Amino acid sequence: MSSTLIDPAITQTRLPFMLLDAQGCFVYLNPAAEALFAQPASALLGHPFAQVVDAFSQEKANFLVEETLSEGITYDWELNHPRPDAAPTLATYTAWVWHPSPDAPPSVALIGRPLDAALSLASQLASTNQQLEGALLQLERTHAALKETQVQLVRSEKMRALGQLVAGVAHEVNTPLAFVANNLEFLQSSLETLRQLHQSYHDLVAHNPDLSRQQQDLDTKAEAEQIWGDLDDILPESREGVTRIATIVKALRTFARPDETGIIAADLNSGLASTVRIARSSAPVGIKIREEYGQLPKVVCNPSQINQVVLNLLTNAIQAVQSSGEIEIRSQLLDQQIEICVTDTGVGMDAATLARLGEPFFTTRPVGVGTGLGIAISRGIIERHGGKLEFQSSPGQGTTARIVLPVG
Repeated sequence: MSSTLIDPAITQTRLPFMLLDAQGCFVYLNPAAEALFAQPASALLGHPFAQVVDAFSQEKANFLVEETLSEGITYDWELNHPRPDAAPTLATYTAWVWHPSPDAPPSVALIGRPLDAALSLASQLASTNQQLEGALLQLERTHAALKETQVQLVRSEKMRALGQLVAGVAHEVNTPLAFVANNLEFLQSSLETLRQLHQSYHDLVAHNPDLSRQQQDLDTKAEAEQIWGDLDDILPESREGVTRIATIVKALRTFARPDETGIIAADLNSGLASTVRIARSSAPVGIKIREEYGQLPKVVCNPSQINQVVLNLLTNAIQAVQSSGEIEIRSQLLDQQIEICVTDTGVGMDAATLARLGEPFFTTRPVGVGTGLGIAISRGIIERHGGKLEFQSSPGQGTTARIVLPVG
């Protein structure tokens, strides 16, 4: 900026005066400012104002520029300036929006007043307070990051415990299930022998009318024909029930994968199918879940965590659809990336809800029903896998959740 636009009184004042652009970078400094910063103007022009304050004051310096541009003027902002061969200098600033010309973009003008830290205890306390304010800003960011990490660790520990529990339950269920399955197989194979034996008794007494009549009376009283017919229906149904139980147990083990705690090359479609079986068992009868899986290469990932994300999305979809509707899950290879979509015909979400989706502890469910952590945790899992989790929705039009994962 040309010095001809600066009033000579500002140039000659002993108070530090400077102009910053909208990004907070120097465009002018008077000699008093050069002396305060112990650097010539030529070394500072184009550099950020936050560069000449200490580490604790940098966040506050940036916020000073933003607040001034927003409010027009700000008063009594105290910043600490380090000096190479002396104690830091505390200065208080008044800042306002500066318009060099009607067509020029707005700048920020600052005039400061150095405070000698030895003048009073109040000055020393102000300097300490300035450092604490900067430290507090950093602490708040660190606390937010630690809080998110804690949520992830708690969820991860719960999933590990769930995996161990599922493995134990599956083992305990599989043993008696094998007994039942084997016994049903034996009963099925023995049923025909019993039927033939029963018919042989009929044949033996057929030549003796009295015995034959007695045999028929016994059959009628015992409802033998109905029993044979019921056995023909009951045994296949029982065998089908055992098969379904075995399928659910296998799906639970595939979902939790307690023996797979690390990153492996996994078949995602297999995990998706197992997760759908679990979700389908808890869905109301009126909800139809359709599956469409494309040809996918194996993906290097933690399959248990991916299954956890998909189950969470399916659970949300079931709750959004409520009692009747459709849910579709599909996978495909798209531009060397894996895409998994869960689409429902539920109530949908408005733009305000969609914007907050994924915030920790934000939930649309009634108090005591949802924790507001599911989407936040799911997004964190997908991002740690180098992917992204996106949502598209509008009220009354349902929701689509889209997972994108890298192949490698």
